[in-house]
Amino acid sequence: MQPRISVRKGNVSNDTKEHIGKACDKFDQYFDRIVDCEVVVGQNKQGHEVEFVVKVPHQTLTASSTDDNLYKAVDEVQGKIATQLKKYHDKLVAHR
Repeated sequence: MQPRISVRKGNVSNDTKEHIGKACDKFDQYFDRIVDCEVVVGQNKQGHEVEFVVKVPHQTLTASSTDDNLYKAVDEVQGKIATQLKKYHDKLVAHR
């Protein structure tokens, strides 16, 4: 799945875009019916801000993180979204 990457206040290198793409590809192992994935990268006084918006059927999952290191922020947000996807998947399986 290719994420849509939006950048606020700055530029993102191709290596960073590849890293974000690999992070979003890992979401398929937690839940296979992901509709859309959007990534917003910005910069503020605290450092780099990364926000993931993942749309699944009937719900939208969001997570954000701020860190000095952009890669570290992406990895942290990926972990948060992975946890949310696991909970969403378990909730669907439990109701059947």
